Amino acid sequence: MLVADPQLERQRLAALHDYDVLYTAPEADFDDIAVLAAQLCRTPIAAISLVDGERQWLKASVGMDFCEVAREHSFCSHAIHAAREVMQVPDARLDPRFRNNPMVVAEPYVRFYAGAPLVTAGGQPLGTLCVIDSEPRLLNPAECAGLRTLARHVMAQLELRQYARGLDAANERLRDADRIKDEFISRVTHELRTPLTSINGYLEVLGDPESPPSENPQFLDRIRRNSDRLIALVDDMLLAAQAGQSSLVLDRSVIDVAELVRDAVARNRVLAEGRGLEISAVAGEPVPVRADLQRLGQAVERLVLNAVKFTPRGRITVTARADGDDAVLEVRDTGIGISAADQQRVLAPFRRAADAERREVQGAGLGLSIVKAIVDAHDGLLTIDSDPGHGTPISIHLPRQDVSAAITAGTV
Repeated sequence: MLVADPQLERQRLAALHDYDVLYTAPEADFDDIAVLAAQLCRTPIAAISLVDGERQWLKASVGMDFCEVAREHSFCSHAIHAAREVMQVPDARLDPRFRNNPMVVAEPYVRFYAGAPLVTAGGQPLGTLCVIDSEPRLLNPAECAGLRTLARHVMAQLELRQYARGLDAANERLRDADRIKDEFISRVTHELRTPLTSINGYLEVLGDPESPPSENPQFLDRIRRNSDRLIALVDDMLLAAQAGQSSLVLDRSVIDVAELVRDAVARNRVLAEGRGLEISAVAGEPVPVRADLQRLGQAVERLVLNAVKFTPRGRITVTARADGDDAVLEVRDTGIGISAADQQRVLAPFRRAADAERREVQGAGLGLSIVKAIVDAHDGLLTIDSDPGHGTPISIHLPRQDVSAAITAGTV
């Protein structure tokens, strides 16, 4: 089997697979070109062949009852290296490359072969347009020129199909963008209107001269809570926009994620216990990482708040541990869980799990997308391993800092 330089061969195969044509159904446009090649060159057999790593596959053929052959027995695997010229084998029985070839010594008893390479604009040969006869012969110059012209038409068809697939993909992305935009407008409008309506209502009550002054502190507290909710939403939207435009700018230092976990649990204990949930930190020995304390704290905070929001009963456990060269932060709850189908969806901005939508749980769908952006900026990995109804463990994996470096930095 004739193979070019390994690097060039990898590039050639990558170009071939990029056309997404291998092992596709017959198409009239390619069949017609094979028929024209057979008529032009006056041969009983013609084929459009594509040479993969291990085999030659026929996209279209005339006079053949098979659609692939092992590459080691392929005439076309030699012809693709003919530098855009037509490779001719006048009599295969006399050619040392092919005289023992199964297609020469048995059906279809190949004697004559001519193949024009199918070459991309970048110079990558994908296969050939070839013609075959059971009698020795040669093509004349006009037939060679015609075969090269038809080979260019094969490439034009492949390029058109690749372009059409690109348009389809672009259109689908635009449709997705429109759907996301509509979801964004609907969800953000709802998230803004609810606290604003509440604030407006309490302000009207405060402005009522008949309103008992003793209730004013209670109303002011509710206005403050709704105002905080609005500010948090705006902050999340700004952070999501910043993450979407480019990587987040980090102010890194050596920090102890065990301490970070303990602080996150302490800050959210009243909230969790107010909803009847147990919350605990499992963070003993220091686990140093080089990270942005504020950003990583935001990520852990959002995971804990998500756990509180989607856990009707049970407990939340926040863990920091070393795992080989990694530091692992994990927030595990006993809540509603996330289906396998939704585990990638929820990492995109303004997208939420189907269960969250059905239950009409408050939120703009930004929390996990922000966490992922922060983790990505730290060259980390965010993983979700969940089943509906069985809770959700979400883990952040970060490169662990050398302990001696952490001690030198005064963190541990």
